[in-house]
Amino acid sequence: MVNTILWRSAAAAALSLGMMAGIGAANAAELVFWSMWNEPEPQAAALRKVMDNYTKANPDTTFKVVWNGRQNQTKLRAALQAGTQVDFADQDGDQLAGGLQKEGLGYEIAADLGDTKAALLPGVLDLYATGGKIVQVPYIYNTVNIWYNKEMMTEAGGSVPQTLDELFTLCGKLKESGKHALVTEGNVGFYQVLYFSHLLSRAKGSDAMIKAFEVKDGSGWSDPAVLEAAKTARKFWDAGCIAEDARGFQYPAGQQTIALGDTMGELVGSWLPTELTETAGADFPWGAFNFPAVAGGAGKVTDIEVGLVSVMVLKNSPNAKEAAGFVNYLLSEEAQSILVADGGVGVVRDGVEWPPVLADAYASAKNATALSGFGGGLGVSYPEFNATVLTPEFSKMFLAQSTPEDFVKVLVERTKAHWASQQ
Repeated sequence: MVNTILWRSAAAAALSLGMMAGIGAANAAELVFWSMWNEPEPQAAALRKVMDNYTKANPDTTFKVVWNGRQNQTKLRAALQAGTQVDFADQDGDQLAGGLQKEGLGYEIAADLGDTKAALLPGVLDLYATGGKIVQVPYIYNTVNIWYNKEMMTEAGGSVPQTLDELFTLCGKLKESGKHALVTEGNVGFYQVLYFSHLLSRAKGSDAMIKAFEVKDGSGWSDPAVLEAAKTARKFWDAGCIAEDARGFQYPAGQQTIALGDTMGELVGSWLPTELTETAGADFPWGAFNFPAVAGGAGKVTDIEVGLVSVMVLKNSPNAKEAAGFVNYLLSEEAQSILVADGGVGVVRDGVEWPPVLADAYASAKNATALSGFGGGLGVSYPEFNATVLTPEFSKMFLAQSTPEDFVKVLVERTKAHWASQQ
């Protein structure tokens, strides 16, 4: 990730370490942490620095880290079944919600966070709370926006679109110049479904996907707004916003067309600038804007989808209180600033500026009026249906292998069948 160097005086650092002692562990403990990061990644280095700082202020608390990579939760579940002691772990928040949290393995941490709860960006703790209980704590923040080349937009005579009509007008201007406004990865369904989730949420509100699915006879998908969202998603191809050859792109071929100057942008998470640093260069003129408004829609442009990375203290940990003390520090201004500076990521604490390349994403997070998970949050509450029905069926329709009407029909039938099987 892109690094931003945050200069701090030695006096300020010493003061901060002194204050950290008040957040320290009550008893001596070696905390076992299983992580979704790979050890060579900058995020891992940043976390290691945060842990080292915590140990300096709390010498009785040390850390044993297992860097598992993205399959962390799968490996952790097997380890727990075998009786391995793990005190806390991190993972994409959506995955934790559908996994360890749903299985009731998380420690309820709200009381340990105290005043820290009020210092976070809007909605981050509420997104995964169930029944008023907080068992996972987001600490890294990714927004979903249209990430774009500012210079290309300016050269085309365009400006940031506030409405869908303005976005299609911009598509036309770029097409006239021999470019395309947007790209997608032909083999990444969970990127493609972002068009559907955003269109539906702009029409019906940020929780529209979940509400539609929870109508157990399937008729939630019969709302005319659902068919309209599917048809409009196809319009991105028909209007020339997306190049026809993008249907055959295999990740990361699509996003590389942005780095090469053939495409203006992509609807995706705020990790895109990092992924393209090597090919686009550190000076690439990145910008980001929220998905535009739909005429007459109930959703707001400031309602956003997010991909948060969370940490969870495990309920059966013998060191749960000590681990919760560290999580509280992980959300502190100092720790969050280290994650930004050394990890190059966006973070959840309000007032901690994100790396300059993510400035538009930080503004999006600060001004968010509602948060939902990636793809409208259906994957959080109902991951199996999202993965086996909605995403592949939408991808088929989006790539012109079925019709919008067929897509809606399948959703109605499969939703009804799903709920019938639960009786």
